[in-house]
Amino acid sequence: MNLPKRVPPYLPFKTFLSSLDVLSHGVPPKIDRMLWRSQSGVTQGLIMNAYRFLGLVEDDDSANEYLERLVKSDTRGKEMRVTIEVQYEDILSKHDLTKMTLKMLEDEFEKIFSVSGGTKQKAITFFLKAAKFADMPLSPYLSSLLRATRKKRGFRQRQENGTMEQIHVPFVPSPEAASTHSVRLISGGRLTVSITANPFKMPQDDRQFVFSIVDQLQKYEADHGDLIPVPSEGEDEESA
Repeated sequence: MNLPKRVPPYLPFKTFLSSLDVLSHGVPPKIDRMLWRSQSGVTQGLIMNAYRFLGLVEDDDSANEYLERLVKSDTRGKEMRVTIEVQYEDILSKHDLTKMTLKMLEDEFEKIFSVSGGTKQKAITFFLKAAKFADMPLSPYLSSLLRATRKKRGFRQRQENGTMEQIHVPFVPSPEAASTHSVRLISGGRLTVSITANPFKMPQDDRQFVFSIVDQLQKYEADHGDLIPVPSEGEDEESA
């Protein structure tokens, strides 16, 4: 019978380290997901999977000496290196991380662990960050992936925190559509009145002043309409 292949850790490495801090006051005999109540159920499951894969708990999830050492050690990086070398032996026994490319690492994860897509990418990121934490030398190709991940995370955090640098463009309000009315004078000239203000937003004094002018224009046209000369041919006739 073929045993199911182990799924490598694919949670954020920082979350994994934080889970160890929770145990710093004392490692219980048996580990269960409720130790991390502040985390979501999904994250709790990912932490337990990481502990099992890394050999930090036994088959019945009881804590072992490796977990004790990793939690209590002042040099977690050294302890983490031993754990990585044992649990990722299938990769490290065949490849030199200082010469490995991302494509080579992806192929190995797919072949050994049968992971793909987003899970594979997260698992590789966890592995590389764990290796860096353990002070294991990485090739420039793999190190560049970590730098890209760090920049992307920094961008996302600044965005979430509302601290993204923004380009401030001065606000220039769009002008209101102008209302224009022209009145021909008896002398043959023309009086044109134009207003861009919204009468519904005017204070009372402004409204009274504006409408008094409108009333005067209308009264002038009504009183002198017969005396106003007809515009000559070709002359524009404006209207409101």
